[in-house]
Amino acid sequence: MPQLNLLRKTTTIWHSLPIRYRGAIIIALPFSCLIFTLFASVWSKENSMAIYQRIDHTKTVMLDSNRLLGILLDAETSSRGYTISQNESFLETYKQANQQLPRILNHLEQNLSNESQIKRFKIIENLATQRISILEQRIENIDRKKQNSIPPSADILLYQGKDVMNNIRREISAFQEEELRQLDIYRQELDDISYKNNLVLWITLAISIASYIGAIYLFSKLDWQIAGQQLQIRGKKSLLKGIMENVVDGIITLDKQDNIDSFNQAAVTMFGYQSEEVIGKKINLLISGIAQIDQIQQSKLTKTISATHQNLPIQMKGNRKIGADFPAEISISNLEDAQGKMVIVRDITEQMQVKEKLEANIKELSRLSLLLANTNQALTERNQELDSFAYIASHDLKAPLRGIRNLSQWLEEDIKDDLAPENQQQLELLRKRVYRMEALIDGLLEYSRVGRIQTEHEKVDVKELLSEIIDSLNPPATFNIEISPRMPVFTTKKLLLSQVFANLISNAMKHHPRNNGNISISVEDTGDFYQFSVADDGYGIEPQHQDRIFGIFQTLESRDKKENTGVGLSIVKKIVESEGGKIILDSELGKGATFYFTWFK
Repeated sequence: MPQLNLLRKTTTIWHSLPIRYRGAIIIALPFSCLIFTLFASVWSKENSMAIYQRIDHTKTVMLDSNRLLGILLDAETSSRGYTISQNESFLETYKQANQQLPRILNHLEQNLSNESQIKRFKIIENLATQRISILEQRIENIDRKKQNSIPPSADILLYQGKDVMNNIRREISAFQEEELRQLDIYRQELDDISYKNNLVLWITLAISIASYIGAIYLFSKLDWQIAGQQLQIRGKKSLLKGIMENVVDGIITLDKQDNIDSFNQAAVTMFGYQSEEVIGKKINLLISGIAQIDQIQQSKLTKTISATHQNLPIQMKGNRKIGADFPAEISISNLEDAQGKMVIVRDITEQMQVKEKLEANIKELSRLSLLLANTNQALTERNQELDSFAYIASHDLKAPLRGIRNLSQWLEEDIKDDLAPENQQQLELLRKRVYRMEALIDGLLEYSRVGRIQTEHEKVDVKELLSEIIDSLNPPATFNIEISPRMPVFTTKKLLLSQVFANLISNAMKHHPRNNGNISISVEDTGDFYQFSVADDGYGIEPQHQDRIFGIFQTLESRDKKENTGVGLSIVKKIVESEGGKIILDSELGKGATFYFTWFK
């Protein structure tokens, strides 16, 4: 039942779409299937190549293990031959095997990545070394007895280390069984990839065929609709003809070449021409200033006429047959069948006086409308810019910064004992730069949110709010912050007011040259708003730098001397102005600084 309801909803939505959208979807489906098939083929090829490489690697490991076993058997056989015959020609094969053994062990170890196989290889390597050692002892024993003319006991020598060789065979066999098992896994993965690729091909083929059938059906339906629309057009033409003969406004239709195609009775009365006198001629015969439509569209007049496509009339001069002109209201619109245009003319002689009186008001309204549109466009662009900033900060900047910070920390931990002091300082400096960049990003995000996040109004005791802010900033015990006892209690956006005070107080403390500085916070009630002030007795700011400090990321001191993002004051300015207030700075170098800002009640 839920599936049936979903099918009905999907069918309803599909039929509600315009035909051009449905056609675009049907055409896009085979193309999307083609793209998806290409991606699936590329994915299949890449994964298959990777598995084939692993298979080749596994075969190489098995070949090396066989070569290792062969080398050990050659060494064993040659040493036995020497033991039995004491013929030194057998030692050549032994020496060659002994020389090849380290290379094959090293090559085999380099090709291993599986932990269990590496452990098994270590066992094989130890056993091989042990076996070679036994063979060396056997040969040395033969040589020593040969020098002393003592006949060797061949039976004993031949069976020395037999258990070691058996262990080597067993371990290599287990080693190769593991590699064969891995080969089976790789072959199964190849089969899975081939199955998925074939499945994708069949599914995309089925979708493409269904899309083709849907396109045929849609175009057939479109053909039926076109035939129906043609019938409707004929009916509308008949209706239009009836309307044109009965309306009081003059109605003139133009063909594709902008020649007069029809001329109703009201137009005959208005202009004094009979229809046969004007049909086939240009409309500028009747209306002053109208020439070819293509030429009109390049003039200021035509820009006004273009607006009539939205049923906004314009004023022009109509030319009567007797040579007199009259003020007329003209509307031009395209006919629905795209076979020409329709011009509606109304004699507005009696309305001109009223029109002139309203003209000044209309111009003023137009100016205000344009100003509002420009303001709205500016706000839209600003919001888009802030959204872009927020996206970049949250997705494209902070993640790599955390990676750089962690990487530098891991690097320092890994090579701490070998790292020179100056290199450690450089890594610490790198992390400080990362922390600074993260602080800049956080400041930028906070700046972008100002004015865009809805904040609830609540009752605020400003004196209590300032106490909480100062307590959170934790100034030095020797630092004196004085709050005026006349602080108001009123309903406002507490969070925004708290941000303004916190940034101004923090800024005054951070840039103060002494730990025993003084900050004074006061307020003045001006009627509609409060004017707060935050004053300090620090360095002060030169006049040429006072506007600069409110810019985002602007600092007066090098960040290497004093860590600062340069965002705090720009956030303060943006908050105050977004709430309808203003912020100004009164400061002289060496005499401290006072920030004044207004806040509506």
